[in-house]
Amino acid sequence: MKKYILLSLSMLLVLFSCTGDDDICTNGEATPRMKVKFKDANNKLLQMSTLIIGVDYGSGTPTEVLNSTDVDSVMIPLRIDESKYTDVYIKTSATGPTSVVRVNYTTSSQYVSPACGIKRLYREVTADLEQKNPVKKIQSEQTEITDEDKTHFYFIF
Repeated sequence: MKKYILLSLSMLLVLFSCTGDDDICTNGEATPRMKVKFKDANNKLLQMSTLIIGVDYGSGTPTEVLNSTDVDSVMIPLRIDESKYTDVYIKTSATGPTSVVRVNYTTSSQYVSPACGIKRLYREVTADLEQKNPVKKIQSEQTEITDEDKTHFYFIF
């Protein structure tokens, strides 16, 4: 009988020691991405019929992060290394011209949990339109990227 009670208590202890806090990072606690929406020249929200976005993560060659149709917003992951900027390439067709946007920032790190580790936060965020067409202008909405809830920039086409 004592063995049965001891075994039962051991099993309960194991069950209660395994909590969701030790699981993988699933609650939006990872490094936030930059949220971008689109407007036309009349300042009206725009849904892009075709959008291709590439990001240079330090290799000198853009990595395609989006190739989609009917897009009204995008979440763009920025560099997480010690670089002070990320170059974003935007096209509205596979063979069309490419706009280049340089996103400048300072970074800081924040400890989240044993499962999530450390996330990168972006402060003093600005965007410079290095090459126009198809993007004509950039409108800044936030100077910090600490979560993905708010729109950070509007690209004006």
